[in-house]
Amino acid sequence: MDIKTLFTQNKKQFIYYVLGVLIITPSNIMFTFALANAFNLFEASTSADIIKIIIFSFSLGFSPILLQVVSRFLRIGFMRDVLVQVRMLSYKKLLNKSPNEFKNDSMESYQAQLVSDINLFENDFFLSILNIIYGFGNFVLGIIVLLYISPIFALATTIISLLLYALTKIFEKPTIVKKELVLKENARFHESLSNVLRGLETIKLYQVTDRFKKTFSNDIYELEKHKEASLKINLLQKNLMAWLSGSFQVFTVIYAAYLFSIGQIELSSLVVVFNLTGQLIWGMNNSFSMINRLRTSVKIFYAITQYSKPTGLDTKFHFNDKLVVKNLGYSYKNKKVLNNVNLIINSKDKILIFGPSGTGKTTLVNTLTQNLNDYQGDILYDGILLKSIDSQSFNDKVSYVRQEHFIFDDSLKNNIVLDKEYDQIKFEKVLKQTALLDWISNLELKADHILLNNGSNISGGQRQRVNIARELYQDKEVMVFDEPSSSLDDYTSTLIYQTIKELDKTVLVISHRHLDYLSDHFDQTIDLSEQGGVINA
Repeated sequence: MDIKTLFTQNKKQFIYYVLGVLIITPSNIMFTFALANAFNLFEASTSADIIKIIIFSFSLGFSPILLQVVSRFLRIGFMRDVLVQVRMLSYKKLLNKSPNEFKNDSMESYQAQLVSDINLFENDFFLSILNIIYGFGNFVLGIIVLLYISPIFALATTIISLLLYALTKIFEKPTIVKKELVLKENARFHESLSNVLRGLETIKLYQVTDRFKKTFSNDIYELEKHKEASLKINLLQKNLMAWLSGSFQVFTVIYAAYLFSIGQIELSSLVVVFNLTGQLIWGMNNSFSMINRLRTSVKIFYAITQYSKPTGLDTKFHFNDKLVVKNLGYSYKNKKVLNNVNLIINSKDKILIFGPSGTGKTTLVNTLTQNLNDYQGDILYDGILLKSIDSQSFNDKVSYVRQEHFIFDDSLKNNIVLDKEYDQIKFEKVLKQTALLDWISNLELKADHILLNNGSNISGGQRQRVNIARELYQDKEVMVFDEPSSSLDDYTSTLIYQTIKELDKTVLVISHRHLDYLSDHFDQTIDLSEQGGVINA
């Protein structure tokens, strides 16, 4: 979505927003005329005239307050709808990243994008739109009034406004560049801060707080240094424009006073010129500086929402015969993890993958499940290259129980069922298969028990079994388990393995425990004892 579409999709609310700005556009002019009219008291000859002047001046001077309240109500709908849409677009961008793309950045950088960057967009976008519409609208009305009083003032004000715009263009590029640097440093700071918070207990335990205080101090310094550089550019532009605006205002005051002294303009007109020229120039000063802030906010919008939509492939996934792996290799940067791996796995086979830590077990299954695509060699399901298979079709039939167990802040039932239709018989079956049924039956709310903060209110073993139950309930054709017994006792582990063994599916299990038992009950074992090489398959 581009920025134009953002406006057109919220057309009705944007019209209200513009209307809300336009009704307060004459506010300064109304106040100026109220003040000018008040000076007519010096020339009033009757009590009735004095009362009329006072009533008119007060009515005109205080009307903008009421208009501001109405304006706020008209504008708030557009602001709300756009922010909701931008947050959803940013979230959608993250969801559309492939696993390969997603691992290129840290979780903290994505958090910064969803929170800090959107806040930066919010702060600049709406404020700049408001000030630009208000400033230009006020300028047009003011120039019309000045043309009536003195065309010279109108022409001079227009020329100075054009000079202010030229200054805005000069500062446009450096303003955007400095803001982009702030965004990058902000993401890096979030990453560093989250890393410290995750290890805070260890830091205090080993009494190395001073070292991390220094690191934290350096990170803050770098962030604030970039913020300061961005602020300096804004201040330099602001000060130059303020000097030009102030100089012009001094000129208009002197020249208008001269015209009044020779009788060419009246006292009320003098007051209008004094107030209006200052308001117009300072208003345009602010509006032009807001143009760069608007452009910066648009840049932020594109940075947090734009992505290339993955093109779906025509080839659908099916696995009825064989999975063939030919000369598979994979490297993390310059470190070789898999080297010349060759495998044949039959459909419905139960496969055990084992080996010491760091030998590429998880990397192997990640290449087999489209989580890593930048490998060398070929992976073929029923003779079809994995890279040519549509990812949606693949994910519809392949499930993956990872070592990291994610739990939603929701009920046990919803954590297991997800978006599938609830089937009580099927649900109770997977609870039995994962040794969860007795525990859940003893809970006060049963399956409606709420899990909080990524499952922090249940044990590690329960979290692991909930994740296994989730994948069993999805009931896909191929299932991959990465260390399914890492948090379980021997009895529960045996029950889980018995469940896996009885599945009428293709199953791949990574494990470093209970190898004798698993080797006897699985169809094939893949030993990754040598770095990146299959030595017994």
